[in-house]
Amino acid sequence: MSTLNNETEPKKVLVTGASSGIGKEVAKRLVDLNHSVFVTGRDSERLSQIDGVKGSLAGDLTLPAFVSELTQTTHTTLGGLDIFIHCAGIGLIRKVKDMTDLEFVKVTNTNMRATFLIAKEVGEMMSSSGGGRFVYVPGILGKAAMSGAAAYCASKFGAVGFLKSMELEYRSKGIQFTYFYFGGVDSPFWDELDMKVMRDKMIPVSYAASSIVDAVQCPEHLVTGDVVIQPQTHQL
Repeated sequence: MSTLNNETEPKKVLVTGASSGIGKEVAKRLVDLNHSVFVTGRDSERLSQIDGVKGSLAGDLTLPAFVSELTQTTHTTLGGLDIFIHCAGIGLIRKVKDMTDLEFVKVTNTNMRATFLIAKEVGEMMSSSGGGRFVYVPGILGKAAMSGAAAYCASKFGAVGFLKSMELEYRSKGIQFTYFYFGGVDSPFWDELDMKVMRDKMIPVSYAASSIVDAVQCPEHLVTGDVVIQPQTHQL
């Protein structure tokens, strides 16, 4: 990671979960600021609609072979990696008594194990080039529990715990870790969940994205650690 002013120097950025929601909006804003951006997600058609990115690759982050291909392709395309923004994940709202083993495995595999797979690759890539910024977006349920979200909370708490420990291993190698604990964000995340929510009271996806972009562009001698942003009407 260069020692030049982080606010003005173009950066090499990989964004996960960029098919929609926060990830997509973050990618678009970074492109507008002239950063070199590579995106990934599960929907290749939606990824192709993000103008100005240097490249995209659709796939499943729970597959080690895909994660290796993604990081190698990103490195080749961008010439390195300065910033990693991990927005990918799936939701599950289900009481424990109604939850199946398959549902629990799916959400923890996608939210926690996939985080391990991509973080392992990114950590080594960044450390070999002097460091970088690692941003994870677990949401507020990576910090606070909620009834009916046991599996989801487990997956996010687990991912956060893993990264907090990884942070201690890589801090001396120049990698700065940031965690965004957003309350409900008005994004497509809620479209597939069986839960009544007041979306007009949620955090606008544009505000969530701008908060992340501001953090990764702060001067490099400053570290943005844990960031909590919640709607006033629903705080955990």
